[in-house]
Amino acid sequence: MSRSKFTALEKFNLLKDYQQSGLPRATYARQHGIGQNTLRRWLMRYQRDGIEGLEEAKKNIHYSKELKHTVVFAYLNGEGTLEEVANKYGLRNSTQAKVWVDKYNGDKPLTASPSRKQVPTMRKKTTFEERIEVVEYVVKHKHSYTEAAEHFQVSYQQARSWVLKAKDGGYEVLVDNRGHHKDESELTDLDKANLRIRQLEAELKDKELVEQFAKKLLELQRKG
Repeated sequence: MSRSKFTALEKFNLLKDYQQSGLPRATYARQHGIGQNTLRRWLMRYQRDGIEGLEEAKKNIHYSKELKHTVVFAYLNGEGTLEEVANKYGLRNSTQAKVWVDKYNGDKPLTASPSRKQVPTMRKKTTFEERIEVVEYVVKHKHSYTEAAEHFQVSYQQARSWVLKAKDGGYEVLVDNRGHHKDESELTDLDKANLRIRQLEAELKDKELVEQFAKKLLELQRKG
């Protein structure tokens, strides 16, 4: 019988073990008492959101009417399976997308979830400093992409993109290169150093969790 709850670390360990096992997903899932669709969903969330994607949702997420229609039309236009479309637009699973598609096909209205704030779907112009603040809201203060999008009134995709870019190339890659702000090539070495220091300070609260995952990953690599 499959377990109903796994911690983020347990999910991470299973994913790494699965990737190194070379076994078909169905075989590995059966051997470890989990559904193969569950394993696939964990993998997609981890690839999309990293460690955060493996955490259980702590509260209900409220979606705008516009986002619901965007998801429905993407699926009906053949942009992917329900699971692929759900993953693309940041949903926790494909069940929510299916509910919206079924409602739309049944001529039922797709109204916004009851909430004071809704996650915007349109891209918003932001300054360099605002993009850094969004990243720090997620990394330093442990908020989700959805919460960051609501708080700063940017789209989910913008919030996620900035966090991933900053993790990959540092804060300097968040510079707007369209001429409204200083071009990345114009940043001085001192500018870049100060940005790096700020980024490291923001990531310090994440250090313990990252070290746990890194330690476990090294152990798995040694075994392989």
